[in-house]
Amino acid sequence: MRRTGQPGTSPVLALISAGFALLLTCLSVSVMADAGSGPGLKPDVRLLIDNSGSMKTSDPDNLRAPALDLIVRLLPEGSRAGVWVFDEEVEPLVPHQVVDDSWREAARRAVDSIDNSGQRTNIPAALAAAGYDFDRLDPAFRTSIILLTDGKVDVSASPMVNASAARRVLNTVATELGATGIPVHTVALSDEADWVFLRSLADSTGGIAEKADSPAELSSIFLQSLEMVAPAARVPVTGGRFWIDDSVEEFTALVFYESEKTRLGLVSPSGDRYQPAEPVDGVDWYNNRRFVLVTVRDPRTGEWQLVAPKGARTRVTVMSDMQLEVDPLPNSLPAGRRAELGLRLIEKGQVVTDPEILGLFAIAVEISGPRGYRIDLDVSRAYPLPADGEYRITVPSFEEPGRYQLLARVGAATLRRELPMYVEVIATPAKSTVVTRGEEIPEENLRTPLLVLALLVSLTAVVVAVILRRRKRRKLEVWQRRSRQLSGEAGGEVVAGLSAPTDDAARLTETRGGKDTGLP
Repeated sequence: MRRTGQPGTSPVLALISAGFALLLTCLSVSVMADAGSGPGLKPDVRLLIDNSGSMKTSDPDNLRAPALDLIVRLLPEGSRAGVWVFDEEVEPLVPHQVVDDSWREAARRAVDSIDNSGQRTNIPAALAAAGYDFDRLDPAFRTSIILLTDGKVDVSASPMVNASAARRVLNTVATELGATGIPVHTVALSDEADWVFLRSLADSTGGIAEKADSPAELSSIFLQSLEMVAPAARVPVTGGRFWIDDSVEEFTALVFYESEKTRLGLVSPSGDRYQPAEPVDGVDWYNNRRFVLVTVRDPRTGEWQLVAPKGARTRVTVMSDMQLEVDPLPNSLPAGRRAELGLRLIEKGQVVTDPEILGLFAIAVEISGPRGYRIDLDVSRAYPLPADGEYRITVPSFEEPGRYQLLARVGAATLRRELPMYVEVIATPAKSTVVTRGEEIPEENLRTPLLVLALLVSLTAVVVAVILRRRKRRKLEVWQRRSRQLSGEAGGEVVAGLSAPTDDAARLTETRGGKDTGLP
């Protein structure tokens, strides 16, 4: 492998957390199994295209048509696909059927009927139309949805109704799609698009959200979406040159260009030259406003060359008896999560298990990502030859959020194959915690405050003691004075305001002397 580029919890809480983690892991495995992520699954692609009136501004040249046309032409034979356009209502543009020549022809005719005539953007209805058969999905297919819009959920003149509809999509529809293993890949075509909603919809379903800064980017974005939902084996292209081995039955070269005046050509290993304006049997050209496709049937073995402007983006896919098959990773992963990749070589529909044949192939996985991240996994050296022909490759965890590309490469002599995959790594949300007590302070930080507090308490105690002693002394003096007054020890002084008649005084004296005179 080559690279470039908390507080403690109680045992009870730890046990509960571990239980939830185990439950979520089991649910994830169950979801992936339900989604049909096993080998050999055919793609089932459902495209939802915004046809609202605002598209006249967002896509004035209707570049959705060539982007859609590109997917129509590149979808593999035997897959399933359907196209719906939506505004206030939803209309099937191309029937959801098995892809064959008749389906492609119908799709090509229908593409030009996109007219931006609608008034609203009924995304909930579009998702419902695409899921007409979710209760009876064919387990032999891997279903995906691609949603293109330039707006937000707009089903009513009431903002509250629209907000409620959007919330219902995220809380109910997206949850069900995610649990079923059906990703929704969203494409926002303008700054007016509700990016938060589209991103949440993609994240909730395990899809990828993309933002097109201009309609001209749609073809590239749709191509990448197609590579996610229907990956196809390619041959490496270097400097416009690529090698075709004798197992290739057909290849298709795709060239993106900036100007319609670009001159393109194809040179065979024997030096034969092919151009779009000069039809030749076995070589079919298709020119578009943004790209050109050339398909060559039963091609010669050897090095071919694409004649294209410098910097043009090219891609060559092949149909061959020898195929590279990879179990796709989830389209999105939380940061820090490890994943496993299954990789097999298929010859004439069978997994290659012969160790002598497997030993001839050099297998590697190149991973690139944000901030120059790059890892090269040399699978052939790091893993022993599998007895069942299937490599189980551990993919390192991705800590940095963003888009990653995994490119599986297989090579032996003149045979070259590569298969691209994409993963969106999502930042782990910060955990919200309700704090019911203050933060614990280190013991050393408490020493000085405690000493000051102890001194204050001591001083207060002394002051209180002095005050209490003085009050006690004053009370004692008062009671002593009163005692002297009552016992006649006040020096014969008469208390002012008191007097008694003489007769009463005599009677009182006699009574005190113990003699009863009988007087009342």
